[in-house]
Amino acid sequence: MTQSTTIRWEQDRTGVVTLVLDDPNQSANTMNQAFRDSLAVITDRLEAEKDSIRGIILTSAKKTFFAGGDLRDLIRVTPETAQDLFDGGMAIKRNLRRIETLGKPVVAAINGAALGGGYEIALACHHRVALDTSGTKIGCPEVTLGLLPGGGGVVRTVRLLGIADALLKVLLQGTQYNAQRALQNGLIDEVAATQDELLAKARAFIDANPESQQPWDRPGYRIPGGTPANP
Repeated sequence: MTQSTTIRWEQDRTGVVTLVLDDPNQSANTMNQAFRDSLAVITDRLEAEKDSIRGIILTSAKKTFFAGGDLRDLIRVTPETAQDLFDGGMAIKRNLRRIETLGKPVVAAINGAALGGGYEIALACHHRVALDTSGTKIGCPEVTLGLLPGGGGVVRTVRLLGIADALLKVLLQGTQYNAQRALQNGLIDEVAATQDELLAKARAFIDANPESQQPWDRPGYRIPGGTPANP
């Protein structure tokens, strides 16, 4: 089986798996080919070992959580390779959805900047806890580069916040929120003062929610706010 090179698997005695985002060839984690391959391998393993897993924490070994798409890959795209880039993005979305619907609680322990694809990874988790430090920035700033979120961020922010708030607070302005403002605006669920508290809160959610699922996967879910005709 292909090995995961950018996501480290750490499982404790209680069945909690910590997926540590840690690209060995970069100072920041990005959605490059190595990440796409690693995510596929990790997702396959999560499904194969599901019965021995009690919950999942996603965090990072870097100073940032996840930097998003790899701009070097985007710059190199040609008309001949555009389909490959699209297919890679679709693969990321499929694997995040597989993790999201695994039937186990999944928590993002955001220990630094989670921008663009980084926040999209966090959105696929059932609970988001962010470290309350100056280096923590949360949002989808792609619009400032003329790009749209490509990892499920459009759909999940609308389902989480409603049409109007998703557009005005996240998607159209490219705002980068600190941890407290992200909490106030509904982008995350909790903040933590220290790394130890960050992981403790992640574990506490797993303990309290053994059968987590996204609000939009529950019967009777409605998008917050109004309808597309009257958001």
